[in-house]
Parts: sequence; C-alpha cells; structure tokens
Amino acid sequence: MVAGVAEALADSGDLPASIVSTSVRKAVLDVFRTRAQFAGRIAEIDALLWSRAALAGSLVDPSMAAHLRELRLLRVVEPEEGDRFVVTEGEGSSFELLRPAYVDELTGKVILAGQLRRVPEPIGRTEGEA
Repeated sequence: MVAGVAEALADSGDLPASIVSTSVRKAVLDVFRTRAQFAGRIAEIDALLWSRAALAGSLVDPSMAAHLRELRLLRVVEPEEGDRFVVTEGEGSSFELLRPAYVDELTGKVILAGQLRRVPEPIGRTEGEA
C-alpha cells in the first residue's frame, strides 16, 4: 500500500494537491475494500472446511490457521460471544456450534457471523454449571 502511495505521488508531477489527495484517499479505500472482500472469502472457505473437518483433515487446517493469523482474522468458536452469532434453529437452553464466527482483529468488525443451534441442556448438568 505504501509503495502505491509513493508511486502515485511520484507520478503526480505538477498536479494540484487536492487531486493528489483525492487519488491517494481513493487508493487507500480501494485497498481496504479489497482486503475486506478477500478476508470475507477466506472466512467462508475456512468455515466450510471447519464444518467438514473429517474431509479437510490435518493437511489443510494448519495452512488455513496460518492464513487467518497473517490476515489478523480471529476464528471464534465459543458461543459465549453471542453478538457474533446467529441462532438458526432448535429448542433448549444450550447451544451447539454449527459454524464459527470470524472477526477482523484490525477493526473489531464481524466479517462472517457464526451460526448456533439451540439444543436441550445435557443430561446430568444443572443450570449454572460450566
């Protein structure tokens, strides 16, 4: 991104500062938009692989985990983070994770909401137990 800004400034020649400023602003916004789109696609792919762990196996998961770390994307698998999940179906007071949520660590925004299903409380467990 910095190289693109430096290149744009070098190519600006005698252009007015307002045109250069507008061009740089547009370039920066384009980079963020492209990153958001790419991060969304990576989250979708990881969620699909996560839901099919038996197929993805140990070959794909470490590679995807590395990609998530490099992009600063957080895979959330704990239903306690309720604002990051959508409850899709079911009845009961407990939740089953259907799909992880993905959060951009740079912005704190949810990139892909996770999905939960309501399930009955496990037998032998009383409310309030962890």
